[in-house]
Amino acid sequence: MVSVLVKDKYVETLNALGDIQAAVDVALERYTIEQITTKINSLRALEAEYEGKYGMDYETFAKRIERDNVLARTLEANGNKMWEADLLDWEFSAKGIQDWMHRLQSFLLG
Repeated sequence: MVSVLVKDKYVETLNALGDIQAAVDVALERYTIEQITTKINSLRALEAEYEGKYGMDYETFAKRIERDNVLARTLEANGNKMWEADLLDWEFSAKGIQDWMHRLQSFLLG
C-alpha cells in the first residue's frame, strides 16, 4: 500500500460526506478506468488511420508483407517509403490495444 497526500479541502469535505477511504478508492477507480479508456481510444484512432491508409487491418497487412514481396514493392513504387515505420507503429498500436484491454478487464474483474 502506498500513502499519498490529500489536500485538506478534500479531506474535510469527504469526511463530512462519510468514509474518506471509500471515497478516495472510488475516485481512483473512476480515474483509472477513464485513463485506460482514453489510452485505448487513442490507440484505436491510430489503428484506424493505418487501416484507412492501407485498406486492411493490421493482422492482414503484417501477414501479406511477410509472405508477399509484391505488396512491399508496390507500396514503394507508389511512393510509400515509410511503410516499414508504419508497420512498427501499427504493431505497437494493435498490441497496445490488446494489452490495455486485458489490463482494463483485469482491473474491472479483480
